[in-house]
Formats: sequence, C-alpha cells, structure tokens
Amino acid sequence: MYSLAKQLAGRMKAIMEIESKIAETERNHQSEEIVRNLEQKKSDLIKTFTRDELLVIKTVMNVGRSERGYRFYFDSEDVEIIHLPIELTEHELMQKYSYYLVHKTKEELANGIEYYTAVSEQLKEGMEILKL
Repeated sequence: MYSLAKQLAGRMKAIMEIESKIAETERNHQSEEIVRNLEQKKSDLIKTFTRDELLVIKTVMNVGRSERGYRFYFDSEDVEIIHLPIELTEHELMQKYSYYLVHKTKEELANGIEYYTAVSEQLKEGMEILKL
C-alpha cells in the first residue's frame, strides 16, 4: 500500500493544487463559473482513480488528520498543529489508518475525498508524515 502511495504522490499534489486554485478564486471573489469549472476538474480527476488508489489517498488523509495533535482557540479560527512523535513506520501507519476503509465502495471513497473540505490540509500533513 505504501508503494502505491509513493506512486500517487504526484496525483495527490494535483488535487491539492486544484483546491488551492479554488480557494484563491473564491478569495478574490472571481466568477462562480470559474469555481464550478475548477470543482468539476477536481471531480473528474478523482473519478479517474481506481478503488485501490482512492483507498490509499483516503488513508493518507486519515494519517494527516489523526497522527498530529491540534490546538483550537476559542477566540479565533486559528488552529495550531502540534507535532507529536510518530512511533510507527510508514507501512504500519498505512495499515492502521486503512483498517476500516477496506469496507467502503469506490463511490463512498470518491465522495469522501470530493466533498470533504480539508482534503489539501490532510493530504499535505499525511504526505509529510509518510515522507511521500
């Protein structure tokens, strides 16, 4: 599974790049049509993945979400990432965080990636943790 994650690193970065373009477009109050086109581009990219590839991407996201600590502040929207020590190997992390995902269908995995709002953040953290 980890070797497939290494192979998919470029395509995961492509998802993050599209999401950053969407965020930038929305921040600059550009046309909604541009945002819809970018979202469609992201959706089309996600649909090109196989079930196994989607499983790996979702696992990387889970690693990024769960292997770090987060500190939330009540008076702001800032979130501090706490870099906790990681005791498992990359292979063990992939196995641990894919455990329940193996029961999901391709559509469930794709929808979980396509409609989730923190995909880029979690992919970035997961890729950093897994050294992809």
